[in-house]
Amino acid sequence: MQVKHGFIGFGNLAKAVYQGLKEEEEIEFAYFARSRKEADIPYYGRMEDLTAFADVIWLMVKPQDLSAVLEQLKTCDRAGKTIVSPAAGRNIAFIERYLGKEQLVVRIMPNLAMAYRKSVTAFATNQPENENATEIFGLLGKLGKAVQLEENGFDLFTAVFGSGPAFILSFIQIFKEKMQEFNLPGPLLDELLLELTQGTTLYFAQNQKKHSIEELIRNITSKGGTTQAGLDYFRTHEIGKHFEGILDAARKRSEEMSKNGD
Repeated sequence: MQVKHGFIGFGNLAKAVYQGLKEEEEIEFAYFARSRKEADIPYYGRMEDLTAFADVIWLMVKPQDLSAVLEQLKTCDRAGKTIVSPAAGRNIAFIERYLGKEQLVVRIMPNLAMAYRKSVTAFATNQPENENATEIFGLLGKLGKAVQLEENGFDLFTAVFGSGPAFILSFIQIFKEKMQEFNLPGPLLDELLLELTQGTTLYFAQNQKKHSIEELIRNITSKGGTTQAGLDYFRTHEIGKHFEGILDAARKRSEEMSKNGD
């Protein structure tokens, strides 16, 4: 059975979902946006037409634009359709205020690694027994790791897994700026950093079942050596708390968006 997926908005996240799922059989895609984008899927110039096409409707707009989209969507025929929303700070109850409690809503929190089937995605729904919701959960599992989560955990999940890639890349950027002292071309520095991060991830992946992260760090650290010196600075200056503060700031903003609807 062919399942039709329609994106309202076709920005980076919508493109990532499409990239991750485009090879799946029995899935069709289309999108609605204010203007036509560069894409190899059909474009609809009216939301009503996209809604008529789609079995699954993805709300791929910025959180501050969601209210206006839902106002339009509530006048469309949505019988039997699934609404999927990744909008940060917008819970299921927020969507239900526009579309009604009988509307099947799936709230997710993914990241752009969906394009490479490496996202970690949170999942919640107002109809956990609905087969269509179960199918969406299975689909998310093809795009990486999907985890069912209570909505009260979404703010922290957003900070760690939604915003996390930007925070990790910011940390990697610190390495790159320090490596400028090598006087090597920028693209080569990127290649070296990529090798470092991929190697570290592989080391973690191959050993995490038998060893904790603390043990893996100790395995790299020689007493009195260079790694020990760096880690001593890290701990003495409580740099870990600063990184925790980054996550707390992101979570706080997600909480504010939930409360204020901004």
